[in-house]
Amino acid sequence: MAMTTQVAAEKFVLPPVPATYADWRSTVEQELKGAPIEKKLVTRMVEGIEVQPLYRCEDAAALQLATGPGDLPYLRGTRRPAGRAWRWEAGLESADHDFSPLPALALALARPELGAPAAGAVAADPLGWLLGHGSLPMPLTDCLDDLAEGLQAAEKAGVSARVVGVGAQLWHECGATAVQELAFALATGAEYWRALLDRGLMPGRIAPRTQLGFAVGVDFFLEIAKLRAARVLWAGMTGAFGAEAEARKAYLAVRTARWDKTLYDPHVNLLRVTTQALSAVVGGADAIDIRPFDEVTGAPTELGRRMSRNLHGILAEEFALENQIDPAGGSWYVEVLTGQLAQQAWALFQEIEKRGGMAAAVLAGYPQQLVAKAAEDRQAQIDTRRRPILGTTVQPNLREEPKAAPTAPAPAGAKRKSVPKPIKSFSALRAAARRTTLSTLRLAWTQQRAAGPVATALQPFRAAEGFENVRRAGDDFLARTGRRARVFLARMGPPKQHQARADFSAGFFAAGGFEIDGKKSFTTVAEAAEAAVASGAAVAVLCSTDETYPELAPAFARAVKAARPAPAVVLAGHPGEREAEFRAAGFDEFIHLRVNVRTTLARLQHLAGLLS
Repeated sequence: MAMTTQVAAEKFVLPPVPATYADWRSTVEQELKGAPIEKKLVTRMVEGIEVQPLYRCEDAAALQLATGPGDLPYLRGTRRPAGRAWRWEAGLESADHDFSPLPALALALARPELGAPAAGAVAADPLGWLLGHGSLPMPLTDCLDDLAEGLQAAEKAGVSARVVGVGAQLWHECGATAVQELAFALATGAEYWRALLDRGLMPGRIAPRTQLGFAVGVDFFLEIAKLRAARVLWAGMTGAFGAEAEARKAYLAVRTARWDKTLYDPHVNLLRVTTQALSAVVGGADAIDIRPFDEVTGAPTELGRRMSRNLHGILAEEFALENQIDPAGGSWYVEVLTGQLAQQAWALFQEIEKRGGMAAAVLAGYPQQLVAKAAEDRQAQIDTRRRPILGTTVQPNLREEPKAAPTAPAPAGAKRKSVPKPIKSFSALRAAARRTTLSTLRLAWTQQRAAGPVATALQPFRAAEGFENVRRAGDDFLARTGRRARVFLARMGPPKQHQARADFSAGFFAAGGFEIDGKKSFTTVAEAAEAAVASGAAVAVLCSTDETYPELAPAFARAVKAARPAPAVVLAGHPGEREAEFRAAGFDEFIHLRVNVRTTLARLQHLAGLLS
């Protein structure tokens, strides 16, 4: 009987009480030794969004998550589970550079051997052209007329070409935030839809001829949330124009970005494009252009093109993502992030509408100013290595042969072309398209037109460009002299006293193409200074602790600077209130976590004589 009672008691033991959020927070704060979670574990994005270390269902309680795939507002995607997978594309950037769809549409219809006008092939984005070039070759009203005529011509020809391109790719490549990309795409779409509605076209005809173009970067979850938010925002905007449910579906044509690609350690770009493509798939893109990992050289290799093609198959078949619908749905982090992006983007969109719409805002330079500030903030993160670039700003391989930089385009007017006769109708464009090129058709189409508007052009850049220029100076020195400029690390005291700052200094200077020398620890300033001078290094770095620097630093700098010629002298650490004293003793630079790494390296290269 006793045994039976014991078994019964063990069988019905109550489960432990689940831990609460307060329990979790208390445990984490103990691990942080009293430091606030908000300071140590919360990350602030350039979008202004604070990423929390933990998300719970309560965080998404205000979001409307009950919709299914294929249901308004298309948070879960525009296709139901039986829908097709994404379209494998190449060259989706074409939508960035067409001011009118008519020349490209005429060429596609007149010369089918060049390929049928697939989705995106003829999509025109006049405001994108204006931002990319600084001017339009004809008035904006003429471009909008062409959008309407192109849409009707595609309908009449019975082709599925999308002629209205809303391209946010250029904003991404210029350093815009995800919020800005979404808001500017929405405002551009509203500008075009208003114009087409004014020209007698209804939403049900406009929608299947419109595509939204986005570039996706390497911030995996942010990019997923961006595409999910784009569908919700587009459904809201088109609904305001009276579109029915089917016409409120966004068609997302997505490509992997150039902004984060590098010339150094280029095979890391393979990891980057894989992550970007996965974001596009999980985010529900309708068409995806996976760019070759080595396209930043200006001439992608066959390997680069083949790997891009293969990645589609890997994601579709080996990852089994071909028929998945909204795989990120239910992740509280992604759901909250999607909601935050949508809310902020809608607010910015409304601000642009108050300013008269996207065309008026672009002509006034308002969105360009916002993106310039965002790009400045991104550059500051890169320059301080708070946003590291693997293989370039951190862990560079000094033994590698970098990919060649793309060659500059030929100067304008280097080859004079005959001016074609003006073409004034779409039927004439189709006739001429049988015997000429797209560039000639575009030129002929704009002949004898009035000049178009002028605006501040956007300036695309790559995140790594500044550091690549600094590194290239170090590589050029190696090519001229047969050796790398060297940095001597003067390690004072036992390893625990200097190791952390010596490691930091080694990584700091490697990004500039410097070779690191000096593994020995020293007990006296005289020994350290003598070894630094004897090494022949271009730069001598004192590595120790803040507590020892008041005594060691001035003596070390004076001793090294007494040599002729003297190397540049650097302190590993923040000088604080003693900066003036240390500079007077002979220190040229101070390196620490808050310093601008790129500009500091450039100054030291100049001091070390690396620049020819």
